[in-house]
Amino acid sequence: MIHRSTSRSRALPGHGFGRGAAAVLLLALAGLTTACGGQNTPQPLGALPIPSAPLSPAPVTASPGHAQLVAMGDPVQLVLAGAHGQVTASGPDLEVSGPAPDGKVASESKGSVTVVLRATDGSARLDPADLAATDEQGKPIPLTADAGPLTATPGHDATLHLSGTFPIGHATLQWNQSGQPLATWDFEVELD
Repeated sequence: MIHRSTSRSRALPGHGFGRGAAAVLLLALAGLTTACGGQNTPQPLGALPIPSAPLSPAPVTASPGHAQLVAMGDPVQLVLAGAHGQVTASGPDLEVSGPAPDGKVASESKGSVTVVLRATDGSARLDPADLAATDEQGKPIPLTADAGPLTATPGHDATLHLSGTFPIGHATLQWNQSGQPLATWDFEVELD
């Protein structure tokens, strides 16, 4: 008798896994394969560009009769009689920046605001008397300038440092020319 060799061997009765146990093992392995990276694998998002935020907002333009309200630090383009330029206010730089060692939060702090006027053509005047600060209740915040009236010309900026005592909360700095508001900077004083 000729015995042919086959790839299937027969297990003796009572030995081996049997078909039922093999099917259970295969199902368990298939479940593990799916759980470890089958259909739940995140798909790539593709090559969609994500736009970056602009570095700084485009300056707004102020002129007599067309005042602008901006956040402290934002520049304002100017169109004045006989001059064009830009004005920026920054600060306040405060002496108190947090609670006292005993944990009490100060209600005010000495500080200074810097105003820079840059003329691109013509000349423009920056007079401390034309700048006024108010707190959130509309009360004036007295300011002392480090210089008198200054004139900005192309290549020669006018810079004023205004010192005062700033209460916590909302405040504004307004620049007027010829009795008309040109620019108002809005800011918060936080001491906590």
